[in-house]
Amino acid sequence: MTLTADLNENNLDLLRLIFAGIVVLFHTSALTGLPALAVLGEYCNPHFAVRGFFVISGLLIYRSYERSSSVRSYLEKRARRIYPAYFTIVAVAAVVLPFLSPDFPFRTYGVAFWKYLGANLVFLNFLAPNLPGVFSANPERAVNGALWTLKIEVVFYLCVPVIFALCRRFGARTTIGAIFGLSCLWKYIFWRLSVLDPARSIWYKLDVQIPSQMAYFCAGILLLIYMAKVRDHALFVSVIAAGAFVLDHLWRTEALDVVFIAGFVLVCGFGRYLGNFAKYGDFSYGVYIVHWPILQCMILFKLTSLNPYMFLSLDLVFVFVASFLMWHLVEKRFLQVSSHYRRAPVEARNAVGVPV
Repeated sequence: MTLTADLNENNLDLLRLIFAGIVVLFHTSALTGLPALAVLGEYCNPHFAVRGFFVISGLLIYRSYERSSSVRSYLEKRARRIYPAYFTIVAVAAVVLPFLSPDFPFRTYGVAFWKYLGANLVFLNFLAPNLPGVFSANPERAVNGALWTLKIEVVFYLCVPVIFALCRRFGARTTIGAIFGLSCLWKYIFWRLSVLDPARSIWYKLDVQIPSQMAYFCAGILLLIYMAKVRDHALFVSVIAAGAFVLDHLWRTEALDVVFIAGFVLVCGFGRYLGNFAKYGDFSYGVYIVHWPILQCMILFKLTSLNPYMFLSLDLVFVFVASFLMWHLVEKRFLQVSSHYRRAPVEARNAVGVPV
């Protein structure tokens, strides 16, 4: 098995959409609590999906920085890609959802409202996850519990120029290896503490924060740096990844998940090329950030009383439509003209002789 020789020919856009879909299916089960959908919670692993996102981010974002003309250009591209849709989902929630509160308009626009708006607009969702009175009858009150990973992504983006400079000063192997090792150490320490002292939730909260997630981001950077060396050994990588997966599940730990997740991204992302998925747009980000409030609204309006499979079908339709609109009305409009997402449809039409 040989990986594609052209890094531009990859399945990463499709892979990210699959990861986003896994998160949607898991949250559909977790938020509704419907017994018929419990299988989704059992077999759709959100940790695998989110960490897969981080691996892909490490590869693509580090490459983006290498190809940027300056730090300013790099940061502008990152801001254009992530913030317009993020601002939209936070702002729309703040404007529309208070109308669903039983307290509207009383006690709706007080300190708690502005705290929600201010904290969420700067990625500090954990400081104010709820809007006053909104979803108060739902099992889970958070307006958008999926946004917690975005602050981690932003920190990763800000770290890339520093990591790049350290790599040039001390070498990529030393720099990335040291960061990766420290991240794994952090992860192991707080995972172990959470096992020994499960009554204190602080250990688990620290286990899933930025320092431990950095290992997955670094794994993506390592894939990029050593792509030329692993390209011809995809079969060997697959065996190592499969072995890590089996051992990790036999030991019931997450000690080796970074190995099999990175291996999965490498083989599936750069194995058999499935075509230019970017020509359709990049809906994965939209799917990820819109699905939670859609689910919450469906629960609020008691659509869970429908047939569970009808509920799931409606959920997926609503999420697809919302993410489609988010891409075409918001995300795409803020991308630079040079973005491959804006070039891809034109290149696809030219490839089949359609005049532009």
